[in-house]
Amino acid sequence: MRGNPAGFRNLWGLAYCFVEIREWWYVLAAGLGAVALVGGLFAWRRLGVRPSQKARARELEALGEAGRAIVAAQLNITALCELITDEAGKVIDNSTFQIGLFEDTFYHIYIWVIDGVRQPERTFDLSQNKGLVGWIRESKQPLLVRDFPNEIEQLPARPVYISPTPPRSALFIPLISGDEVVGVLAAQHAQPHRFNYDDLRRLMIVSNQAAAAIANARLYEQERTRAAHLDLVGQIARQVNAIQDLEELFNQVVLLTRRTFGFHPVSVFGMDPLSGEAVIQASSAENIRPGLVRLAPGRGLIGTAVATRQTTLSNNTQEDHRFLAALELPVEDPTTGTRSEMVVPLIVDDELLGVLDVHSPQVGAFRRAEKIVLQALAAQTAIAIHKARQFAIQREQAWITIAQLQMAEALGRSADLEEVMTAVTRLTPLLVGVNQCAILLWDQEQAVYQGGAVYGGAEQAAGDFGQVQLALGDWKALDAVHVGHEKLVTQQWPRILRSFLSGNQMSLYPLMAKANLLGVMIVAEPESAPIPAAQLILTPLSTRREELLRNIAGQAAQAIENAQLHVAQQEEAWVNTALLQVAEAVNSLIDLNEILDTIVRLVPMLVGVKSCLVLFWDKDRQHFRAGPSYGISEMGRGLLTTFEIDRSEFPAMAVDDSPATPDSVYYTVQLPTWLATVLETTVATAFPLVARGSLVGSLVVGPSVNERPLSGRRLNILTGIAQQAAVAVVNDHLYQESAERSRMEQELTVARRIQASLLPAGAPPMAGCSVAGHWQAARQVSGDFYDYLALPNDQWGLAVADVADKGVPAAIFMTLSRTVLRAVAFNRSDPAGTLERVNDILLNDSQSDLFVTLFYAIWQPATQTLLYANGGHNPPLLVHTDGQCEWLTGKGIALGVLPDVEIEEMRVRLTPGDVVLFYTDGVTEAMNEDYDEFGLERLQVAARGLRERDAAGIVAGITHAVRDHAGSTPQSDDMTLVVLKREDTTSVMRDMDQLAAEIGAQWRGTPSAVDAVREQRREL
Repeated sequence: MRGNPAGFRNLWGLAYCFVEIREWWYVLAAGLGAVALVGGLFAWRRLGVRPSQKARARELEALGEAGRAIVAAQLNITALCELITDEAGKVIDNSTFQIGLFEDTFYHIYIWVIDGVRQPERTFDLSQNKGLVGWIRESKQPLLVRDFPNEIEQLPARPVYISPTPPRSALFIPLISGDEVVGVLAAQHAQPHRFNYDDLRRLMIVSNQAAAAIANARLYEQERTRAAHLDLVGQIARQVNAIQDLEELFNQVVLLTRRTFGFHPVSVFGMDPLSGEAVIQASSAENIRPGLVRLAPGRGLIGTAVATRQTTLSNNTQEDHRFLAALELPVEDPTTGTRSEMVVPLIVDDELLGVLDVHSPQVGAFRRAEKIVLQALAAQTAIAIHKARQFAIQREQAWITIAQLQMAEALGRSADLEEVMTAVTRLTPLLVGVNQCAILLWDQEQAVYQGGAVYGGAEQAAGDFGQVQLALGDWKALDAVHVGHEKLVTQQWPRILRSFLSGNQMSLYPLMAKANLLGVMIVAEPESAPIPAAQLILTPLSTRREELLRNIAGQAAQAIENAQLHVAQQEEAWVNTALLQVAEAVNSLIDLNEILDTIVRLVPMLVGVKSCLVLFWDKDRQHFRAGPSYGISEMGRGLLTTFEIDRSEFPAMAVDDSPATPDSVYYTVQLPTWLATVLETTVATAFPLVARGSLVGSLVVGPSVNERPLSGRRLNILTGIAQQAAVAVVNDHLYQESAERSRMEQELTVARRIQASLLPAGAPPMAGCSVAGHWQAARQVSGDFYDYLALPNDQWGLAVADVADKGVPAAIFMTLSRTVLRAVAFNRSDPAGTLERVNDILLNDSQSDLFVTLFYAIWQPATQTLLYANGGHNPPLLVHTDGQCEWLTGKGIALGVLPDVEIEEMRVRLTPGDVVLFYTDGVTEAMNEDYDEFGLERLQVAARGLRERDAAGIVAGITHAVRDHAGSTPQSDDMTLVVLKREDTTSVMRDMDQLAAEIGAQWRGTPSAVDAVREQRREL
């Protein structure tokens, strides 16, 4: 066995096999027997040997004693490492010595001695820099370094030094158990050449003896720790499953986890259902309160676990960018802080309830075993939270149902409005636990909130609550609820309510019935402790009070509506009868004066007023003129017909062009002196006659017969009569307008026909080119036009124009512009000069503010050139045969705006297959229902895809693309499109030769057809 490390290795490998079946006594017996045999051999060899052999024997005896000591050691890693260190010191210099073990990518040093001084245990992350230790682990080879500075370039890896005075020589021995390197023994010294191969051999013998023992001890410790932890997890699960209060459950989870596993701090986070943030619920750290820490998904390790719903682990937080020092928690050593953090999601039925967050001040604290155990604990905790929440939901939902039934029963016993409001204000504090409750009813007639009922305030003041009135604008919070129909919480309320309600804040709930606002329920609460964060975040029952209050508000609104409906039905029947009588009288007449005369006679009988007067509004002259009246003396009627009533004499009425708002159905008018004499009252009530959004007059009624203010019922009757009167006036106007409109439409139809006749009837015979056009007016007549002009020398002029207006004015100016252009173009051969002359004529002869944008081009077949000038129009698009596009731009402005304009003349040579698109902005600005314009880019794409077609086909394709883009959106602007395509004459002549040959073969006796084709070919 001497000098045979492999023998020791095999021996301890055998012991490792025994460990796997946990027969630990077999390991001890086998080890002791083997060591005893080795010891006997050592004793026999010492008899009669030479001095060197004696030294050898002493060495083997020392190694044998080390083996026996290691075998006899307990299965405790720390104690075993201590023993290995002591035994190694007997065979080598271990004044600087370390024993480290591997765990995943971490290297934990259990024994670390530097110059005889014991150092604290340390853990290093080898994932970034493996160093010599990482090389030993991968290669499974020992390493002897005699002098680091001299051998640094030959070393298999770069050493990593912690000390400012690194060693000069070192021994590195792998601890191999089976095929796994479990750790490293290392001896170092400040002197070079301090170690030799004998030291390496001796230390290897010790490592072979120690590796299996360490592996077995670590396996034993892992299994024992895992079993203990799982047992403790079961104990924790049993304890937390017995807890039904969520806040207590959270506190017990963090305290038991810390007490059981020793990790600190331990925290439980819940999920905010509104923001999706993780919110702390409980922590083993005393300075962390529920709700203090909130982390968004993806932020920090906790946010990462929330976003991924996976366990997130960092065994070295100082090198992990995801780590956030959001929890500055106390630890034993304030210089360490958190070095490892593990976050486990709490998930039940695919629902993320929160996360379990565990910290440690040690690097690499969370190994495989800890991860498994903590995940099991998190699963049990999630189940306990889910069960507690479900129990709370069922319990509280049952309570809410009972409370709603009690409220419904109380409200169902009474149909009187006062009794309904009293029941609501008294039962709400009892059921919900608030101190005070009040109801304000919305008075539609007076546009104010009226005090209904109050409970919980001062008893001596409660009787006066019915006198409370709050108009819109008196209380901003009430205004917001009135407009938004949503619950609102406020800490400010008007002085008029302070004698009835008091507290820290008020909650205002709209009383809505079938989308109608009937009033507001006010709940006042005193200052109290906030709802626990556990209830607020993890269970929907945190809103149980809110849910119950909203249900009570809904029930109260329904009961109030039913009570009001009973009274309203009686009044409505009477109002409908009155309005029906007026409607029957109005429908039986045709003449407007007869209709209004009947109305003013019925009004005093139906609503009990002394006088009634209809005024017509003259929008052009901005004054009222008198119409039919009743209850006014002969002299008064004479004054009404003599004087005009200026709008300033009705300052409260909306007599401008804007329609009256729905709330402005009548006005109280302070009459001028002369009109007060006529109506025998200084104050009258005026009802605007509004139809189709326009003011057409006013129905003015005098004072009541009994001198009482007009009630809601009578005001409703007057409002209905005013609407019928307005309809009668508007119908009369519409009849007159309809006749006028019919005449105008006939004239516009004739104008459209005339305008369309001015456009080219077809495609002109341009040499070498084909051309096609499209014109579509947005209205009956258009301000767009295009034209072809036959010029000398087979040249052709082509114009596209757009007048800056629509309708009839634009059509007239379009005709003028076309006439001027034709008159000038036939006497000129330069497009720029033509447009400049047209500008002068339009500017001198036209007295309107209209102008025209015009693009004018001349096709010169002799040079295959397009000569053009642009008067402020959209630049045409030139599409070459290869699909490349360019814009035909040129300097120039619109015509008819400024005198002495300068317009630039440009030219471009067209090759066969080139296409030029002339258009107005009605093409590119055609919008769809999303207000997205067709645009220049779509025009280019369409033109590029259609360039192989002839001119007519291109026009048809582009107009189809524009219509397809616009869909059902009405056309908003005139649209004009002209396409000029340079034809390939070579292919045309080849086709004509073939045609001539075919004709000649079929008609040998009649060469006239062949000659005709050949003549056309020569012309081309």
